Amino acid sequence: LLLTLKGTSSEAMSVSVKWDGAPAVVCGTNPDNGQFFVGTKAVFAKAAKINYTKKDIAKNHGTDELGQKLLKCLVHLKKLNIPGVVQGDLLYTDEGITRKNIDGKPHLTFTPNTITYAVPVVKGSFFGSSLYKRVNSAKIGIIFHTSYSGKTIKSLSASFGAGVAGLSKNKDIFFDDAMYKQTNPGFT
Repeated sequence: LLLTLKGTSSEAMSVSVKWDGAPAVVCGTNPDNGQFFVGTKAVFAKAAKINYTKKDIAKNHGTDELGQKLLKCLVHLKKLNIPGVVQGDLLYTDEGITRKNIDGKPHLTFTPNTITYAVPVVKGSFFGSSLYKRVNSAKIGIIFHTSYSGKTIKSLSASFGAGVAGLSKNKDIFFDDAMYKQTNPGFT
């Protein structure tokens, strides 16, 4: 199995993680007008549903669960100063975070789609406490996996991966890219 994962290529390779978030959120700076927007994949529909304001979201997606999630995205993702257009999977909004004991230990949990994610409430451990603090303080959590380029929304072409290193940090947003990060330094 290790040889299969490692491969035989001498080229650098990346592995992405498939996160089970919902909905898919497309956001960033619209190349047509320079304005920040959020939306679902309906941004790319013939009758595009692009949201710049709360009114746009209500008109295009309603005011129920999807509309409320997109409204939180509109308010908070703007703080990242996304220079282009990216797509990600929404993991949670703060209303979707629950606290559960798993094997007798406290965790923050969220279930964006069919998989429940659990973040241990660990005091004193750098990894545990850092991740816990980021998730606990954020109003939304999102993993970006696709970037788009083009001069208009209609001409955008998708590229695997989304660089997040240049995005502004903000405690209200837990975000990352979908690239696998090895957390066990003994595994090679």
